[in-house]
Amino acid sequence: MRSLLVVLLLFVFASVANAAPKPEGKNCRLSAPPSSAGEDLSHGAILRIYPRARDIDNAYTGCQLLWAPNKEKWMLISITEVAAGDPVGIWTPGRTSPELTNCRYKDGRVVSGVAETCAAPQFLLKESLAPGCVKKLQASIAEGGLGAARPAGCEYE
Repeated sequence: MRSLLVVLLLFVFASVANAAPKPEGKNCRLSAPPSSAGEDLSHGAILRIYPRARDIDNAYTGCQLLWAPNKEKWMLISITEVAAGDPVGIWTPGRTSPELTNCRYKDGRVVSGVAETCAAPQFLLKESLAPGCVKKLQASIAEGGLGAARPAGCEYE
């Protein structure tokens, strides 16, 4: 039993040692989304994304964060590291998949890691809806059905 515990602890420490470090920089340490964070809907939950992809230009170096609601708090789902407007890596809290978090990108291409197991570069920066748009879209569909017009200002960007 004791040897099994030692093996498990070595495995945990090896996993942590191989994990990509949490990115540092602008917005990387936010614990909750600001009111201007974008929105997306996934499995019935309104996700928050900050900063919005439309606000990340070549002058931006820092992080784009994705949160999900967890009771009365926000749970960090992922961080996309950005250098001069270019998404260069992904970090996730807790147990991570090294095949995903050890990938590095440059100019929309995988430059480190196995391309087949890395996230597709074009999806690293998450486009989002303006704050409040998820509920507006839901109300529009509830009233007009699936063919309802999209509310003004509620485009993914």
